[in-house]
Amino acid sequence: MQLDERSTILLKEILLMPGVRVSDLQKKLDISRYQVNYSLSKIDDWLSSNQMPQLQKGRQTGIFVDQVVQETFPQLVKEATTPHDFIISDIERQRLIILLLLIREEPFSLFHLSSALKVSRNTVLNDLKGVASIVHSSKLQVKYTRKDGYYIEGNELDKRKIIIKLVHQMLQTPNGKYWFMEILGISEEEIVGIRQRLEKIEKRLKVRFTDEKLEELPITLSFVIRRIKQRKTLGTYYHDLLNTEEYKAVDELLLDQDKFDEKELLFITLQLLTSNVSSVEEQVQKGISGLIDGIVKMLNSFEQLACIHFQDKDDLVNKIYLHLKPAYYRIKYKLTVENPLLDSLLEEHGELHHLIKKSISPLEEVFGLEIPENESAFLTMMIGSWLLRQGEEISRRKMAIVVCPNGNSVSKLLFESLRGLFPEIVFLDYTSLRDFITYPLEYDIVFSTTFLRTDKKLFLVKPLLSNDEKYRLKVRVHQELNGYNPTNINLDELINLIEQNTPIRDIAGLKKSLQEFFREKQSNIVIPEQGNLKPSLQEVMRETNILIGYKAKTWQEAVQIASLPLLNSMSITPNYVNTMIEMFEHQEPYIVIAPRVAIPHARPEDGVNHLSMSLLKLDEDVDFGGYPIRIFIVIAAIDRSTHLRALMQLNDLLSEESNIHKILEATLKQEILSLLEEYSK
Repeated sequence: MQLDERSTILLKEILLMPGVRVSDLQKKLDISRYQVNYSLSKIDDWLSSNQMPQLQKGRQTGIFVDQVVQETFPQLVKEATTPHDFIISDIERQRLIILLLLIREEPFSLFHLSSALKVSRNTVLNDLKGVASIVHSSKLQVKYTRKDGYYIEGNELDKRKIIIKLVHQMLQTPNGKYWFMEILGISEEEIVGIRQRLEKIEKRLKVRFTDEKLEELPITLSFVIRRIKQRKTLGTYYHDLLNTEEYKAVDELLLDQDKFDEKELLFITLQLLTSNVSSVEEQVQKGISGLIDGIVKMLNSFEQLACIHFQDKDDLVNKIYLHLKPAYYRIKYKLTVENPLLDSLLEEHGELHHLIKKSISPLEEVFGLEIPENESAFLTMMIGSWLLRQGEEISRRKMAIVVCPNGNSVSKLLFESLRGLFPEIVFLDYTSLRDFITYPLEYDIVFSTTFLRTDKKLFLVKPLLSNDEKYRLKVRVHQELNGYNPTNINLDELINLIEQNTPIRDIAGLKKSLQEFFREKQSNIVIPEQGNLKPSLQEVMRETNILIGYKAKTWQEAVQIASLPLLNSMSITPNYVNTMIEMFEHQEPYIVIAPRVAIPHARPEDGVNHLSMSLLKLDEDVDFGGYPIRIFIVIAAIDRSTHLRALMQLNDLLSEESNIHKILEATLKQEILSLLEEYSK
């Protein structure tokens, strides 16, 4: 018996999130309760046919798989299934048709396509309608003549772009690689050969491609080489790539090929330049003029907007450069790929992403192009993970590593998210799947986004975790490591069990001690509150925090006056005020966020007790580093993220000069409060 595609996806979801409920699976996969239960029944039958324990289901506990299934699942799928055991979806079949037509060496009729895909001619005819729609978005057309059969017409560069896109998409699906070999005729030997040459190029360039890219490149290059051999030539000449190290390394890739035209060598060079890397042995910062300065300006702008200060900024600049170098070539030559985590990221980190988008104009000036949403999302992941960093000492606690093949920015975000979620665990590193095999340090736990074999405790996770998923993972890890779940212990039953084995002198005293013990253990498991946790601008800047009709001789005095409401409410300490003044006395006045407006602030650890903001409107301007300032807005943030919603609303308010004019002209606090209310919706 074989497992169908939907049931396979369902089983993987259960493996990733033990304790998931039927309602969760309905919502996740957008299917009915009946369909979920039907697939669960098929999974049980499939497990039984492979002599495996069936799913464990409970109304309170959710759905679990036995440990032996988790350990053997990857091998079971590999041994028990072939590409034809899965029912390929319509969209996947349409993508394969496009690739078939782009690498064909002879005319393809309806019969050829039907035979290759093992479906009826009517199915192929319906698929061709979908194919026409897909290629149309890439400025291509599906054509048919009796002499040439079905073929795709259009610019050669557009054809190669769609090849790159479809290879990426197909490798995200179950058995995508096998479809390439089974239907498109790519051999394992060919893929392995190109991969080995890419690994030699890695050594020559002193970089390591991500696992994901090292899987995609051999297949993409195989298709490209086929088209070159069919004399499907490019009209585009990437002359600005001639002096790159990647161009010099292309010969390594084409040792057994006939001599290719320089245009083709440059196109293959572009594939290397646009490939994400997970690490470099030597940071070679050349080839993209002004990129380092652009990154620094972007980070300074973000610090101003978000009221935060990056630690180890030079390291962060290098990390972003590592990501942006290939991104630059992807954006410049319109080769960007989909970011599968974009929707989740916008849902979980919308405010942070908003501020990143408002900060990237220095990079867009360097690129000379607008940075698309899918690329800016990777920046949000990287900067978000950096903000999650906390100091931590190595101790006798459990040691863990994170395995993620999705690239540097995604891996870093997951690593820092897990560190914040499990402060009791020491997270040593995040690594690719290849490097995991030879990882040199001792560890106890592996958090991984993909199935792998290890004798250590393994927890499967998603690259981007929602609050609910974080909570489920927290409870699950606590259960696995400590043998119990402190949120679900019946003390009366526990005492009764103890009493059966030994006399108890003071039952009430024992129960109180157990309550204290488990309360301490439970304190580290925080159940996320429902709803929006981030307060609005109106909520953090109340009427008592607004001051109008004051005068100050210096900007330092103005900061002290503006801080008075926050000092009176004990939201900040006097040290916070002193630190704000000291921090900006000898620096550029980048707290000047808009004409005549300054937002002094310091770090949470400098003396913030409660999230709050205050606003001072002076009767006359004071000089701040050559800038005339009349409005001072003190921001006191308790952490790196809770204030972002209010800050985003404040940025939107101050971006309109008419609003600044309204504040300057206001004679009553209510006039300013009405403006705050308008932008807090």
